[in-house]
Amino acid sequence: MARFNRMDFEPDLRNVKWMNGWMNMPEAFVRVKTPGVTTIINDMIPNPEIDQWIKDVGQEQADKITAASHQRGTSMHLFIENFLKELKKSGDPSSALKYTQTFTPPALEKENIPSWKIKEGRDLFYNFYDSDYAKDYKSLVGAETNIYSPKFFYRGKIDWTFIMKMFGIGIRDFKTSSKPIIPGSRKELGYKIQLGAYAGALEDMYSAENKDVKIGYASIVSMQTKSNLVQNIECSGDELDKYKMEFKTLATQWHIKNGQGFLVDEKLK
Repeated sequence: MARFNRMDFEPDLRNVKWMNGWMNMPEAFVRVKTPGVTTIINDMIPNPEIDQWIKDVGQEQADKITAASHQRGTSMHLFIENFLKELKKSGDPSSALKYTQTFTPPALEKENIPSWKIKEGRDLFYNFYDSDYAKDYKSLVGAETNIYSPKFFYRGKIDWTFIMKMFGIGIRDFKTSSKPIIPGSRKELGYKIQLGAYAGALEDMYSAENKDVKIGYASIVSMQTKSNLVQNIECSGDELDKYKMEFKTLATQWHIKNGQGFLVDEKLK
């Protein structure tokens, strides 16, 4: 593994925060770079599929397609989020469905999401709602949970946390895709490493509270935009542990690359 020089660290003095410390005296704190999970994966793992796609369609067209995809994904996520949050409160799927049908469209309109993108997101939500993946759990824990790793200094958000009969605590993320995800592709690899990152961060958060918690299952449910296909990319057991470690290695390399190796030095040994 590459080594770092502590002198390489150059704090951004524009982000100094003054807070009360020892003896209630003011102390200066400097914020370090805390990347998101996808930032680390995209920075550290080449993606020739995306590079070739941008080359084929051109950067301007790629940006337009990406923006439209983002609006569609935002719409679908909010339909799912509102459904799950209400389901956790009421325990009644019919009530949760009515809730998200009623309150999600106005919220998306306030975010300036076009009506046709709201419809696309709603249709993708219905594909999820009708699938087995909307009910393959024992009980719900939470939706849209902010997470971070106090050991490897990264952050993210888990769409859905739940309890399963076989695996205990499980986590799930939701994606949209224009075509099925091919086993062994760079896209599938990125998704599995992302699941390892989320599971590892949640375990690190529990560990910081002196709680020994193991995430036994993680999946990404992908709704296809050109069909009713719902695809589940899942990891559990030894495979999930493998991707937890792979992401920790990537996070360590990212911090070293960005002059913050002191944050993670020796942690993988």
